[in-house]
Amino acid sequence: MISVLAYNIQYGRKLDLIERWLLKDPAKFDVICLQEFPFNESAKFLEAFTKHSFDYRFAPSISGKNKLYGELTLYKKRKLKLMDEKIVKLGTNLLETRFRRKGQRTSLLTVFKYNNKKLVLANSHLVCFALNSKRINQISKIIKGVKAIGDHSAFATLILGDFNYTSRIRQKKLMEFMEKNELNNAYKTHTHKLFFIKQQLDYVFYNGCRVKNVKIGKRIKYSDHSPVWFDIDLERYPLAISKNCCYV
Repeated sequence: MISVLAYNIQYGRKLDLIERWLLKDPAKFDVICLQEFPFNESAKFLEAFTKHSFDYRFAPSISGKNKLYGELTLYKKRKLKLMDEKIVKLGTNLLETRFRRKGQRTSLLTVFKYNNKKLVLANSHLVCFALNSKRINQISKIIKGVKAIGDHSAFATLILGDFNYTSRIRQKKLMEFMEKNELNNAYKTHTHKLFFIKQQLDYVFYNGCRVKNVKIGKRIKYSDHSPVWFDIDLERYPLAISKNCCYV
């Protein structure tokens, strides 16, 4: 079993508090996937985790005010062996550049080996100011990047992160698209709050494994997003889409 945390940390505005929270129990998670991680301010944060047997990979994404943000994947190097990595470039749009966001969105693909089984994990952050069709196009690029690794029946796949795809506007289209690409949805509940509006923006999709024990940390106020953590069982399972499951 592999324990995973996925969390958009809102540009790391409370990075010290997040570090303290995570290191209260450093053995709790085997993989930590963060989005909007401020790499320019990360030296102390990364040093603290490497002291607890974590290694990491980073994918640069957007930048603003001379700060670089992206996806950070921390992993327990004693438990997981990193076999390969790849950054999938997802593009951007004019609205984001007008909001002084340079660069383009990315997805960090890491390939791990655990107990002679392979896991491909895509830590992703999709475009914010755009139509959902743009996000579907970006997800297609991520899936293409995963398939380029090899026969997907030979490994487990996990695509997660901040999709910026609100559950309030045609979420069913996203679910249908992922099902067509043989990806299960792990949960369906709100993970973000904008003023008084609650919505789901963060997702976990999987294939060739099973996601269990999903929890949403609604009371942890270090970001405008909620952290999501869960366990992965890498035993292979047939695709089993159910409209009544995967809700928390």
